[in-house]
Amino acid sequence: MNVFSVRNLRVAFPTPRGIIRAVEGIDLSIERGECLALVGESGCGKSVTSLASLKLLDPSVSIVKADEHTILGENMLDKGEREMESIRGKKASMIFQDALSALNPVMSVGKQLDEVFTLHFHLKKREAKARSIEALRSVGIENPEARYRAFPHELSGGMRQRVLIAMAFASNPALIIADEPTTALDVTVQKQILSLLSEMRRKNGTALLLISHDLSVVYSMADRIAVMYSGRIVEEAPAEELIRNPLHPYTKGLMGAVVRIDDKKGRFTQIPGGLPDPANKPEGCYFAPRCAEAAEKCGKCRPKLAYTGGSHYVRCFMHGGERDGRKEQ
Repeated sequence: MNVFSVRNLRVAFPTPRGIIRAVEGIDLSIERGECLALVGESGCGKSVTSLASLKLLDPSVSIVKADEHTILGENMLDKGEREMESIRGKKASMIFQDALSALNPVMSVGKQLDEVFTLHFHLKKREAKARSIEALRSVGIENPEARYRAFPHELSGGMRQRVLIAMAFASNPALIIADEPTTALDVTVQKQILSLLSEMRRKNGTALLLISHDLSVVYSMADRIAVMYSGRIVEEAPAEELIRNPLHPYTKGLMGAVVRIDDKKGRFTQIPGGLPDPANKPEGCYFAPRCAEAAEKCGKCRPKLAYTGGSHYVRCFMHGGERDGRKEQ
């Protein structure tokens, strides 16, 4: 059984300019202990997908639909906010990219951790405090008794991120969604945080959805990688297969933009242009205006996500993709 599964997820935002289709019919599933990385440039719909996965989008400004949405086999489609509050933090947790914004600035980190144990396990204050200190210790925070009393602004960026990881794993949830968890950190601290996240996942057998704009960040962590572009999955494969044999021109462009120490090109590789206007997307393949390999058909028809063998899927006419005949919903 998949820990997490969503099928044909669509997210739209009505605006004065028109309907913004942020996510257009994506399928995702994650098994116990597995790490699925969702990769793409800023604005492609990754964070919206993560928020929709835990029903964190404001229904007054968004339209979210799916044919299937389950966590631990339990149907999420009909869950109200009160029911979701009992699921978030206990069965599924989220690690946000900006720890300083995610943490309450006027509460000590210890009190914020305590809430996980008092809300979901109904522990008394003394028991919750002991569990919170142990949670801080488990993510490598030195002198956790002192850090328990500290406020978020008194901690470094890396330490704040460790606090968020401690909060996410505190109740040993089956699913954790990490949305760009190392964006605001320097390279050395990034490596420490990713290593900690990977270690905690293996130790707890947690399913992990890792959101990132940087393929180099997910190389060593992901079991599978799904590449997202303008609200759609354009390629998905086991991590080693995708890195060894990328098929979609966009995936190739992302990989070409990764800088390596032994790189002899002498210049950055860039994908020309930018993401399409979300309120006025192209008629055909969304990547066609930026693709050097685009044919006439690419500008007129949208390709399906096609199977190419070895658990490898790609949305491209050059690799067996057929025309997607589905109407917009």
